Parts: sequence; C-alpha cells; structure tokens
Amino acid sequence: MLDKSLWAALLGEFPSHQVPFLADEDLEPGSPRRLALVLAYEGSGFAGWQLQPGKRTVQEEVEKALSTLCDEPVRIEASGRTDAGVHALGQVASFSTASGLSLARMQRGLASILPDDVCVRHLGPVPSTFHARFDCRAKTYHYYLWPDAKAPLFLRNRLWALDQDLDAQALAAALAQVKGEHDLLAFASRMGQVEEGSTVRRVLAAELDSAEPVWLVRITGSGFLRHVVRNLVGACVQVGMGKLKPEAIGEMLKARRRLYAGPKAPAGGLYLGQVYYREPI
Repeated sequence: MLDKSLWAALLGEFPSHQVPFLADEDLEPGSPRRLALVLAYEGSGFAGWQLQPGKRTVQEEVEKALSTLCDEPVRIEASGRTDAGVHALGQVASFSTASGLSLARMQRGLASILPDDVCVRHLGPVPSTFHARFDCRAKTYHYYLWPDAKAPLFLRNRLWALDQDLDAQALAAALAQVKGEHDLLAFASRMGQVEEGSTVRRVLAAELDSAEPVWLVRITGSGFLRHVVRNLVGACVQVGMGKLKPEAIGEMLKARRRLYAGPKAPAGGLYLGQVYYREPI
C-alpha cells in the first residue's frame, strides 16, 4: 500500500492552503485586481518553475494561459522556484490584471488552456499588497522514499525507489538533527543563493512517517536554499543504510560543509506540499 498522503495526491486530494483570499464583496469596483493561484503540477516534463529560454517551464505555461485569457501581458510571482523534475501539491502564485473577466470564466479558461500536467486548485482575489513570495512565512516539502522497492516501474519520477531496506529509527534520528535554527550552507547548492545573503534558516519540523511501504519525509522551514531538501534526504538515506551515523547530519550543519560525501536525492521524489502565510507552528 502506498503512503496515504501520496495516494491522496495521486487521487487529487491536496493539502490545505493559507492564501488570504478575499470575498467578492471586499473588492473595490473598477480597480485593477490582485489575484492568486494555488497550483499543483507534475514536474517531470518541466525544466522547473522559472522562465528559461528555450525550455518548457511551469511559469511560462501559466503566464501564456493568463495572458490569453486576460488579453494583456501577465507576469506572475511564485512563492519560490522548484527545480526540474520537482512536483508541487500547493504552489502559490500572485499577479495583477486589469481584465474584467469573471473569476469563474478565468478558472474554466485556465482548465481548458493549461496542459494536463498543471492543475489550478484555487483562483481568487487577494489584498492589493499580497505577494506570493515576500509574504511567505514557511513551506513544507514532502519527499517520498520506497525502501526495498519491489516494483517501482509505474511510480518512476514520483518517488525514490531504493534496492535495499533502511533503518527507520536511524533515519528519524538523523532528521531530528535538522530541527531548529541552522546555517544550511553544508547542504546548499554552491550556485547563486549561497552568495546572496544569510544562509541561516529555521527548520520547524523534520519528521519521518514509515508506517507504509512508501515512506514520507516531511520538512517544514522558514525557507530553503537550493537543493537543501534533496541533499538532506540523500544524507539521511546514507544514515538509514548504515553508512553514516545520525550525528553526522548535525556535524555537517555545524561545520557548514559536506564532511561526508553522499548522493543528492532524485528530483522526482520531491513535492512542494504547502506554503504558509502565517506561522504554521
């Protein structure tokens, strides 16, 4: 049996959201509208969220559809980027438009124009100052593991299937090292973000659900540098295999560098689960 949350996502049952949507009666008549989208997408066919010349991205597909429907150029801001092959259950994006198209018609139009690997879960008005990225307080990422996988053929690009069993207790102990405020430099990509400012983030929760054959690693934090979650999961899997001690995760966080080599978890097992616009815990 699959992990219940993965099975729910496959059936179209998604995590809740915290987008501060307004009621229609709260809108100012005749003014440009500030709108937000809650999106789910299957990331295998995309080069990531962000626009990239000559590559298919989620942002490009959504902006093209909105620009067609609103009859004007539309630029959207997401809560954050997802990399090539990474999925989303609750990505949030905001945009402004002068279009008077009703929200019902806009949502129907998006459903008909967008490719079938992008789903608009919600569309609605938000306060004029709302920004999907800058107002974000925290995010939860899900990572799905299948230890001792028997037949992963039909779940390729949906999870990380492993050819050996893992020690759940050791893996959970490794994740416990992550909770709290840490400098995440050791697990970050050395590209871009790590040179732009502080690499310290607050991890609110890092836990393992191993009750089903497919395991769920759930990590919630105030923010994440590029590839941090995948590198952390990769290192924790090494712990689960007995190649590292659980304490190795804390050692690397403290040292701010990768003291022990290990794989980066594949993109296909990672899902942006939920974006928070108030403190989640």
